[in-house]
Amino acid sequence: MKWFVGTYSKRNSDGIYLIDFDESNGKFELINSFGEQSPSNPSFLATDIDNKYLYSVGESGSPNPGVVVSYSINNNNLEKINEEFTNGDNPCHLAVNSKNDYLVAVNYSSGDFSTYSLDQGKISFIEKKSHEGSSINTERQNEPHAHSINFLDDDNFFVCDLGIDKIIKYSLDQKTKKIKSSKAISTTPGSGPRHFVINKNDKLAYSINELDSTITSFRIDEKNDISSFQNISTIPLDYTHETTTADLHFSVENKFLYGSNRGHDSIAQFEIKTDGSLKFLNHFSTLGKTPRNFGISNSNKFALVANENSDTIFSFYINQINGSFEPTGNKIEIPSPVCLLEIFK
Repeated sequence: MKWFVGTYSKRNSDGIYLIDFDESNGKFELINSFGEQSPSNPSFLATDIDNKYLYSVGESGSPNPGVVVSYSINNNNLEKINEEFTNGDNPCHLAVNSKNDYLVAVNYSSGDFSTYSLDQGKISFIEKKSHEGSSINTERQNEPHAHSINFLDDDNFFVCDLGIDKIIKYSLDQKTKKIKSSKAISTTPGSGPRHFVINKNDKLAYSINELDSTITSFRIDEKNDISSFQNISTIPLDYTHETTTADLHFSVENKFLYGSNRGHDSIAQFEIKTDGSLKFLNHFSTLGKTPRNFGISNSNKFALVANENSDTIFSFYINQINGSFEPTGNKIEIPSPVCLLEIFK
């Protein structure tokens, strides 16, 4: 299967890459790179549900404004459609709704996000929303830092804000596509919620918290509001070196949840129990440094792990019984890989 790779623009990175991962043998092949089409620091990518269009942030800070860029996907090539400013600094995450008519991009450094309408991949700005506040970590939480956006459905989405220790649910007016209401839930002070995943069928959600290396479990009620009921560490209790979390994914029919640790350089594996709570099972080495992002294949048979600071992507077989990551022995070298996105084409 083919995967897009987003990178930081350093160590001679060529922006967005397209690679092939052969699930019959676990091996990689570089197909293409898109230096001319890529914005600076294309650090996070998303596609529509049909894999017709690719969207990328361009992560730049003041005085260079952040951008979001759209492309049509044609075989092994990208054709740029248009780009818009994100109206903030250092956009780090974006998502598209299931109708492919609405996109949200969050800006980390300025603590805000912008929304856009989509028409056959073309992006058009709708509005910007800013967060306010701070939290207890004086080095990282003196101001808002919006870090991710996840759709619950086409009318509701959640934004994690690392800087203010809040996860905020936003609801849309169906006609205007403008935000009509919001509701915030506070997480543990100093936790720094970063990424968020949702199990819609079982009405469960989980956030991975960058600053205290934990995962928080939530229940989703009939009003689509969330309430937390568990916090669990992603690192050994006796680990004393600097480490932060990054990414979070389900696998194997939502039996397991995995989170990446940067510093400990591991993937933490948890069993999801019948009540939605998590039980720690294992740590797996990522075979590199700083696993900012990883991906579970659509087949649920493999995991690909991007080690940002060792410029490698390794493949792992996922044991279908116990969910463990087993190295295939294969890797591909890509400068500063920070996002992995599998496509069906």
